[in-house]
Amino acid sequence: MARRIPIARDTLASIEAALDAAAAADVIVVSGGSSAGDHDVVRDALARDGALRFHGIAVKPGKPTAFGLVRDRAVFGMPGNPTACLSNGYLLLVPFLRRLARLPAWEPTRVTLPLARRIVSPEDRHQFFTVRVTDGRVEPAFKGSGEITSLADADGFIEIPAGTGALDEGVEVRVTLIQRH
Repeated sequence: MARRIPIARDTLASIEAALDAAAAADVIVVSGGSSAGDHDVVRDALARDGALRFHGIAVKPGKPTAFGLVRDRAVFGMPGNPTACLSNGYLLLVPFLRRLARLPAWEPTRVTLPLARRIVSPEDRHQFFTVRVTDGRVEPAFKGSGEITSLADADGFIEIPAGTGALDEGVEVRVTLIQRH
């Protein structure tokens, strides 16, 4: 059962108190407080009070994601930006939780459709790019990891592997559809 802990301030003491309050949980997920800069209180709390396994992954959006253990509890430090948090939820959190619960791997609904226009992606990172499906073609919806409309306007996302750089108009892409409830 999920349990919400009160919002913590962006200080090491507040994050540590929140982690203490969640000590009985099987998995702890923190949204926000994980950044690419020097002021990263989740990373600092994991390094100080537990075992920081990684901080920073080669994806866009969501590079500052952290993972570690505190008192043998898995802790995910997810970015506070909504699109980054969602994409890394699909990439890391969903598979982890399903495996922990001994459930089969998640099999999302996917469709293959052509791009309506060219998309450019950074070559040094794997990118999750939100898209809309319009008239059987894939339109970009991604505006930035902090833009909530990147999610609200999206029907799904495509993954652009590191090293790709750009996908030209007309290229067939595999769209993972977002399930709405």
